[in-house]
Amino acid sequence: MGRRESRIDPTLGVLERFAHDLRGLRRQAGSPSYQHLAAHTHFAASTLAACASGKRLPSAAVLAAYVGACGGDVGEWEARRVRTRVELETGTHAEAVVVAGSGPVGEPAEPSAQVVPFPGGVRGAWRFAVLGLILFGCCASQAHATHGPSATPSATTVRAAAPADDARWLNPRAAIPSRFRPAIVRAGTMCPVPQITPALIAAILAAESGFDPDLADPAAQEYGIARWTPRVLRYYLPPDRQDRVPVPPLDPEESILALGRMLCTLAPQLEGVAGDPALNLAAAYRTATFVVQKANGVPSRLLPYIRRVRGHLLDYAPVPGTCLPYEVEQSSYPAPCGGAGARS
Repeated sequence: MGRRESRIDPTLGVLERFAHDLRGLRRQAGSPSYQHLAAHTHFAASTLAACASGKRLPSAAVLAAYVGACGGDVGEWEARRVRTRVELETGTHAEAVVVAGSGPVGEPAEPSAQVVPFPGGVRGAWRFAVLGLILFGCCASQAHATHGPSATPSATTVRAAAPADDARWLNPRAAIPSRFRPAIVRAGTMCPVPQITPALIAAILAAESGFDPDLADPAAQEYGIARWTPRVLRYYLPPDRQDRVPVPPLDPEESILALGRMLCTLAPQLEGVAGDPALNLAAAYRTATFVVQKANGVPSRLLPYIRRVRGHLLDYAPVPGTCLPYEVEQSSYPAPCGGAGARS
C-alpha cells in the first residue's frame, strides 16, 4: 500500500485549493491508486501524485492525464489551472485569462486588455510562452469552430511570423521531405526553448519512422510519422480534438505539431538533468520524463536510438554560415556558423 497523502488545507491559498479539489476528483473516481493511474497514462505514479501535492501546479499534459484517468472534464480543469497560474503569478483573482490578440474564447480582445508580464526573467518568459501556446490553441480552435476558417489563422499556425525560408532552420540539402518541412519548422519554433529546434524535430521523426506517415506498429500501439500512441497523442492535439482518442491513420502534419507541443511541455521537467538538453528531450519522448530523470540523462538502453537522433541532428542543422537565433553554447550540436557544423 502506498503512503498516505498529507492533508491539504484548501483555505491556505489557490494552489492548495486546486490540489485539494483535484484529490476530490480522484476520490469521486473511487480513489484509484497512483500506480493504477500510471498504467492508464504515460506518466509515472510519482509524477501523478505530485500533480495533487499542493506544492506546485502540474503541467497541462500531466493534469490532462490525471483528470482524464479519473473521468473528469479535461478542458474545465485546464481552464482552472490557467486561472490558478495567473493568480499565483500576479497575486490577483483571475476571472478570465486574456491572451494577446484574443478576448474570451471566440471573441476579440478589448483594446484595454492587459497582458500578464513575464515573471522571473528569461526563464519565466519561456515558461509563460508554453502557457501561451496552450492558451492560443484553445482560443484559435474555438474561434475557428465559431466563426469559420477566415476568422482566425489555422489551428496549425503556431506562430504568426513563422519563417518563410526554412534554410534558416534546416539544411536545404538534407533528406527531409519537402512536404513536411513547413510543419517541422512550426513545431520547432513554437516555444522559445533553445534546445527545441526544427532540426531536433526532424531528427526525432527520422529516427522514429524515417518520415514514413503510414507507419503502423499495432504491437507497440505506435503509428504514423512520429510513432504516436493514439491515447497519448490525444492530449497534444488542439483542445477541440482532445475529447476522443484519434484513430489511425494519423495526419502527419498534425502529428508533427503535436511533437512540438509535447517537447515544449517536457522541457521544464528536464531542467537540471545532466547531458545534452536536446538529446534528453529525445530520450524522454521515446520513453518518459521520469526515466530520463532517474538516469540523470540518457539511459544506456536508449543510446543506439539517441546516436541516430544525434547523427540526424548534425545532418539537418542549417548549413555553415547560417546562424541560429540563439547562443552557440546553448546549441545541441556544433555551431552552424564559421564551418563548425561538421560531425564531431
